[in-house]
Amino acid sequence: MTGNAPDFTQPDFTRAAYRDLLSALLARGYRGTSFSGVVPSRSDLLLRHDIDLWPEIALELARIESDLGLSAEYFFLMNSPLYDPQASAIRQVMVELRAMGHGVGLHFDAALYDDDPDVLDREAARECRDLEAYSEGPVTLVSFHRPAPSLLGRPEPIAGRAHSYQPLYFSDIGYCSDSRGAWRHGHPLDHPAVAKGRAIQLLTHPVWWATDCGGDRDAALAAFVAARGEWVKPAIAETVTGYSAEIGRIIEIEGEK
Repeated sequence: MTGNAPDFTQPDFTRAAYRDLLSALLARGYRGTSFSGVVPSRSDLLLRHDIDLWPEIALELARIESDLGLSAEYFFLMNSPLYDPQASAIRQVMVELRAMGHGVGLHFDAALYDDDPDVLDREAARECRDLEAYSEGPVTLVSFHRPAPSLLGRPEPIAGRAHSYQPLYFSDIGYCSDSRGAWRHGHPLDHPAVAKGRAIQLLTHPVWWATDCGGDRDAALAAFVAARGEWVKPAIAETVTGYSAEIGRIIEIEGEK
């Protein structure tokens, strides 16, 4: 890299780096689109955020997207041990996201229910209704929290709504995630779909970026603990794969990608 060009070779997970990443995609001809409007062969950019913890800081990324003329989908858990979607502060976050033109979707934890399609449909529908009431608007999309392999690529909708792992949004287009604070399948700008100018779904988790810890995921989680209190450590372990409440950091699992 030369001059003032951003260096994308390192996982610089900060708010400034997030703006640079989106700006680089826009400079390559990408355009933001909704899940319902995506065309695989086109340079469409789907922005998705799964809110596993600390919903308030999601607004930091939402403002960046809004500044760049982009909209994103923010998915909230209804049964999180780390935040209460009924709380006035969290409901205000949802309302502010909608006011900026972003969408609010359900982050559905299917593991809480029997592995039966009818049960999952019924419970997802119930959670969507609750989320619509809390967020004061429609919920038309679902993402799965830590999905089982059987849910990845599932072609059927759930609760009459599209979900982010249907083939049109997952295997028919590019897919890139900052899972547990790392680009585990390569940097988005190096993705084969981007090289070909094809559509891509970009999944990010605001906690890794909005804390400005520069890719130090343990520091990002430590900032959350400092803001909330030591009691959240066991709850983080329930939510973030590999996190050890005893030592306060993520432990890599051998062979995991």
